[in-house]
Amino acid sequence: MKPTKTVVLCLLIVCVTLIAITLLTRRNLCEVKIRNDKQEVAARLACSA
Repeated sequence: MKPTKTVVLCLLIVCVTLIAITLLTRRNLCEVKIRNDKQEVAARLACSA
């Protein structure tokens, strides 16, 4: 396998793992907030309730 394909495969695995963990810990993905000491990242999607 080429190094580029290996990097892409690793990133794909990390992304799928993060989505799976988020789905397991939250009821939905309409809003996800990650807070740090100095930063806050929020992702909001348009979801119908």
